Amino acid sequence: MGIVTRNIAEGDAAAVAGLSAQLGYVISAADTARQITLMNASANDDAYVAVDGDVVVAWLHVFYALRLESGSFCEVGGLVVDEQYRGRGIGKLLLARAAEWCNARECNRLVVRSNAKRKEAHAFYKGAGYEEVKEQKVFKLRV
Repeated sequence: MGIVTRNIAEGDAAAVAGLSAQLGYVISAADTARQITLMNASANDDAYVAVDGDVVVAWLHVFYALRLESGSFCEVGGLVVDEQYRGRGIGKLLLARAAEWCNARECNRLVVRSNAKRKEAHAFYKGAGYEEVKEQKVFKLRV
C-alpha cells in the first residue's frame, strides 16, 4: 500500500503531536486534538495527513488570510514529514492538496514561511517551485 493523504481527524492528534516534536514544537496530544477540532470547524483553515497504511507520517495545515495591504492569500501554517519518510515526495503531495484548497477559494497565492535555520526545508520548497521573496523577523508579545 502506498502513501495516501486525507483530511486530518481528532484521532490523529497523538501522531501529529509526535511529528510536531520533530520540529521542536512540544504540544500534548490533548492540545493537538483541540487544535484539530477548531481547524475542522473553521472555514478558513484545513489540515491533512499523509498515511502509510494506518500510520500518520506527515501533516500539513493551510489557512486563508486577508491583508489590507496585499490582498488575500493562502498560507501553509505548518508542514512536517517524519524523518524516516523524507525524500519520498510526501511533502509535495501535501503541498498539492494545499494548492487545490487555495484554488477552490479562488486564491492564486500560496505562501510558506520557514525558519531561517531550516536550510533543508528551504531547498525543499525551492525544489517544489516556490520562490523566495523576503526575509523577516518575528516578534511576539504575551498578552
